[in-house]
Amino acid sequence: MSGSTAHEIGIVHYPGAQVACILGLTDLFGIASTIALDERRSGQTALRVTHWKPTDSFDANLSCVYDSAPRGSPQPRTLIIPPTMVNLPDPDIPAGVVSWVRNRHAAGTTLVSLCSGTFILAETGLVDEQSVATHQICAKVLAKRFPKVVVDTNRRIIDHGDIITAGGFLSWVDLGLFLVDRILGPAIRAETARFVLSDPAAGEARYFTGFAPPQTHGDRAVLKAQEWVHMRDGRGVSLAAMATAAGLERRTLLRRFASATGMAPIEYCRAVRIARARELLEGGDTSQKQIAQSLGYKDVASFARVFRKAVGSAPGAYGKRFGRHGISSADFAAQDGSLQRKHLFEVGLQTG
Repeated sequence: MSGSTAHEIGIVHYPGAQVACILGLTDLFGIASTIALDERRSGQTALRVTHWKPTDSFDANLSCVYDSAPRGSPQPRTLIIPPTMVNLPDPDIPAGVVSWVRNRHAAGTTLVSLCSGTFILAETGLVDEQSVATHQICAKVLAKRFPKVVVDTNRRIIDHGDIITAGGFLSWVDLGLFLVDRILGPAIRAETARFVLSDPAAGEARYFTGFAPPQTHGDRAVLKAQEWVHMRDGRGVSLAAMATAAGLERRTLLRRFASATGMAPIEYCRAVRIARARELLEGGDTSQKQIAQSLGYKDVASFARVFRKAVGSAPGAYGKRFGRHGISSADFAAQDGSLQRKHLFEVGLQTG
């Protein structure tokens, strides 16, 4: 990145987009900027983050509703399409969003999609005949709706230069750090990762169990096993299947997995399932019965018992406290809402 020019990253806030992801990425990029500026590794502003919302269904010009460093006309050089919270993007997503994204790309903007956000990217026609990454739960529907797109669930991030797609359990955290590396360099990425993956404040310890999957241990075989678990949300996995995914013998996997992550595979899978449950509870659109069934618990009582033991709160109480429906549009748009964004960022790190 050159001199005093800030690299602007835009995030599209389309109907149904995951708010925790939008706010979490905003804080992640803010942290990276602060680190870069403190160490005098960039110009005036390392990263500028803007949020864009459609004004109506047909307007091809989205409005900037948030700007981390307002000056002049915002023009994103990188544009992120975040995932939805629970359901896949509506097939009738405002046409203006799709045409605006397509026009930004034509103007030289790099497009980035996260998980189910790939559906909106696919609507533009820009990834026809190209491989894209997404979460496994989206893959079949994506392939059916867009038969010209090559869906690949085996890679977490696919970089075509001007178009980047990411899928997987913690795709927004991974993607954020990937972009920090690409824009600000590996040193800033490493420092940002150390900061954002640290344990949350002690005052919230009973709500944040400290589950931030270790991904910097350098054991590629274990990383493959982790990704395999993440893509299944920790459900229906076995040690034998994990070992196959990692390309290791079971005893070797047990030893190396514990050494790399500090957890036994069964503990890790349980943590992933709880993190996914948190994400669904924060969305507020899925019943406890649906969550229990989707994650393989035999009934709601079993799910509630495991969740309370892991998190320190009953699922219902957790959903009321951290659910997205408690966030007003004013809170979202306000530039001084740093505490709310910090909270959602921390929750997002636990949920992916």
